[in-house]
Amino acid sequence: MASLSNLVKSYKNKKIEATKSRRRSENQLDSTLSLKRKSSSGLSSLEKKKESAFRKKDEISLLLNQYTAQRDSVQRLKTSAQSKLEQAEEEKERIGQEIEFSSPDDKGQNTEKIRAINQKIGDLHLEIKQRNAAEDRLQKQIEDLTKSRSKIDSQIRTHTQTKPLLLEQFKSSTKAEEMLRSQVKSKMRREEQAKRNLIKLAEKIEILRAKKRKAKRKKKKIKTHSKLKRKAKTRTRKVKKHKSRMRPKTKKRKTKRKIKKSRR
Repeated sequence: MASLSNLVKSYKNKKIEATKSRRRSENQLDSTLSLKRKSSSGLSSLEKKKESAFRKKDEISLLLNQYTAQRDSVQRLKTSAQSKLEQAEEEKERIGQEIEFSSPDDKGQNTEKIRAINQKIGDLHLEIKQRNAAEDRLQKQIEDLTKSRSKIDSQIRTHTQTKPLLLEQFKSSTKAEEMLRSQVKSKMRREEQAKRNLIKLAEKIEILRAKKRKAKRKKKKIKTHSKLKRKAKTRTRKVKKHKSRMRPKTKKRKTKRKIKKSRR
């Protein structure tokens, strides 16, 4: 029984070690699955971000083209207004020189012309001022959009550099998952085998103990039966002795009675 107890202890230790080993592999598998989910989620998120970045870049490029075209148009209109302004000022100067040498009637006509030219010059100055404001606003929008597009280009480069890392992480975690799943299954079988061995040994020990108890009961029963048998023999001898003593007394009494009857 001592050797069996040591064997039970050994089997229990093996089962405990198998359970610990299986749990360690399961923990490693959980960590690997978590890493795989993160890398997979990261790849999916990265693709969405890249698609969103490219959409924004296209939108910004479209706006840039529009604002650039508007700015160029404003610049052309401003250049045209400046050219008209120069022509008007030259016309005004020329007419002003003619007034000094013109007749009174011509002076009146030239004065009206100068008044009209001054009105035109004022309108052109206002137009040029408005064109300058529009050009400054468009230029500011173009600069802001250019900065945004540059920022998006930087994000796209970062996404492009990050993708291979996440892809490699996903592949390596997938391989590790397959290996760890195989290990967990193997260790589970080993743990189950250790459990079965322990159960079989426990059953064997229980059978031996039952046999031992049965043998003990049988021995006890035999011993008790022997005692009872010896007691029975002793009682029998006592009864025989007792009977042998009582019988003569009974005969004597009967003899006496017969004698008495004859005397009468």
